[in-house]
Amino acid sequence: MIFKLVYGEPDVISEAVISEKKIVVLEPNEKGLYKIEGIFEDKSLIINNNEDEIILKRKINGKKAFGFGDKVGPFNRWGKKYVFWNTDNFIHHPNSDPLYKSFPFFIVVGDNIKYGIFIDYPGYLEIDLDSYGIREMEIKIRGKGFVQYVITGTKLKEILSQYLYLTGKNVAFPKWAFGYQQSRWSYFTEKEVLEVAKKFRTKKIPCDVIWLDIDYMDQYKVFTWDKNRFKNYSKMLEKLHKDGFKVSAIIDPGVKVEEGYEVFEEGKNRYFLKDNEGKDFEGAVWPGRVRFPDFKERKVRRWWGKKVRKMYEEGIDGFWNDMNEISIFATEKDIKEAQNLVKDLKLEEGINLAIKAGVIGEIGRRGRGEEIVHLDGTKHYKVKNTYGLNMLRASYEGLEKNKRKLLITRSAYSGVQRYGGVWTGDNHSWWEHIYLEMSRLMSLGLVGVFYNGCDVGGFGGDVTAELLVRFMQFGSFIPMFRNHSAIGTRKQEPWMFGRKYEKILKQIIEYRYKLIPYIYTEYMFGILKNIPLLTPMFFHFEKDEKTFSIDDQFMFGRSVIVAPVYKPGQESRMVYLPKRSLDLNKLEFLKKGWHEVEAPLSKIPHFLVDGSMLPMQEVMSYVDERVSDITVIVSAYNDRAIGYYYEDDGQTNNYKKGMYNLYKIVYDSGKVSVIKIRENYLHAKRTWNLKIYTRTGLKELQVEI
Repeated sequence: MIFKLVYGEPDVISEAVISEKKIVVLEPNEKGLYKIEGIFEDKSLIINNNEDEIILKRKINGKKAFGFGDKVGPFNRWGKKYVFWNTDNFIHHPNSDPLYKSFPFFIVVGDNIKYGIFIDYPGYLEIDLDSYGIREMEIKIRGKGFVQYVITGTKLKEILSQYLYLTGKNVAFPKWAFGYQQSRWSYFTEKEVLEVAKKFRTKKIPCDVIWLDIDYMDQYKVFTWDKNRFKNYSKMLEKLHKDGFKVSAIIDPGVKVEEGYEVFEEGKNRYFLKDNEGKDFEGAVWPGRVRFPDFKERKVRRWWGKKVRKMYEEGIDGFWNDMNEISIFATEKDIKEAQNLVKDLKLEEGINLAIKAGVIGEIGRRGRGEEIVHLDGTKHYKVKNTYGLNMLRASYEGLEKNKRKLLITRSAYSGVQRYGGVWTGDNHSWWEHIYLEMSRLMSLGLVGVFYNGCDVGGFGGDVTAELLVRFMQFGSFIPMFRNHSAIGTRKQEPWMFGRKYEKILKQIIEYRYKLIPYIYTEYMFGILKNIPLLTPMFFHFEKDEKTFSIDDQFMFGRSVIVAPVYKPGQESRMVYLPKRSLDLNKLEFLKKGWHEVEAPLSKIPHFLVDGSMLPMQEVMSYVDERVSDITVIVSAYNDRAIGYYYEDDGQTNNYKKGMYNLYKIVYDSGKVSVIKIRENYLHAKRTWNLKIYTRTGLKELQVEI
């Protein structure tokens, strides 16, 4: 059940909520507060400090909390304060906050109780989950009011499903988006792009997507191509498509201030955010002086969407919406303030200089927003967290309605899953960031963003050979498997570390391609049933209390447990199995409980839960290269198992019309039966080879589907 609670007088609408049907609207008591049995008590307190700030304190029942999406720090969010203010924080350590995204939704787990809370406020927001240890939640906003939704349910899946009912189902990504993807800031010329692509095919390393960072543009001007370095970009795209590659390009919201530049000329005094004097707001980003579209406005999204559509028609297959927190290096106001801050400072006051310099620009100025005004008069600080979502929305709305897209964004807010997916931003080539990314991606699944990923290998810093291998192993079990690194850092393509490591990295990528039938089945099943592809262990084993304290393992789909190695020199690690499972490296069964398992450099510990199946295909150069027979690994300790297989065209939204196949495969005591749950998509006949592992040994059977 979903309860709606209104505090104060909300003056902004986030548009995160798309459906309020079947929602119980609660009326406040005489104190202006609400009581929900077992969750909120009457001993609650609202404090209005002034006209534009609300602080709400409530007693809250719970022991653990999970969610908030792309936050760092402990996976269990209980006992800490969090700030929701989308910020380009490019060096994030375990205590960094805020970051790029705001998902003010979390699930509380207590004694015999589970419930979700979504605080729908798109501006500056703080949530303190009992950091003082007195069972109190404190919410602080800069605004006149906000809406809160409380979601009750008996199971975590039920709570998440209701949250998605409220904020919208996930848009489906194309099947090729689950192949390996190679990126770099930057591949500077069309020659360099084609050379990278050629190496993948020559070395027979599978790859589906090549990414273009900011240097494909003319002086970083959005929707342009550098005429010298990419003079034949149309032929480049044609060649890449012919070789089985898709191409995804970055787009930034900052429009260069330049007379004669079409995008600027069309947007000035019409489509850009304003300053307090009513002029187009300006800041400094990659192109220098820029202005920013007001994506909150439908007419602006329509204008921007046409630009995206033109690039798509020219051959760009995916779009990478970046710098949309909004990330601003500095403004004229910052420059003036900086000049005043350092005026008359002497060298002997170096510490003061360092402190003062640290408050200049986007990172130092957490409070930016007062000097920006939207076209409808809304102050930016009240809706800042939806800027990236609406930029992604503009891209989504500009493209074909029935064609699936690869659309990701760095900045996001609840409801972003209706338009695309996310990546976690500028991580680093640090061992700690493999561990950190596990928590971030699991949390993103819990706030309903099913297509997510991180910069595999690390964006900043120089990766080592061993770290790259372990990062790539982890990356091969996340939804978006993209290797990306920054300018000035060591290159991270699979062949950069000599033959020994190239062989290992090639095998990692090949294994990902073998898993595509399982990955796509679990992903699309999740799209239909509101189940994330990557989840914490407890999402599928919530009756097992131990799983709630495990944050360095995760479920990939409903049947595979993954335990990445995230420390240097480690060749074994402890793994917890909530159910008897088949070790997919050794093909041996391990019973429920803790185990120390081997993890040599070439292997990542992963396990197939007993009673389930893992459909696999042949290795391909790219996802849709050809039709493959299917090999199914069956974990059937007691001679019984059930598996599923999903297929559709992988490119359109025809699945919404029921145009897909879903098969249930049942193995029981030597016999296999195939149940056709739905069969509305024409496919080629294939042989299915079942490798059935039982306590007595291996059995092999064949069926044709």
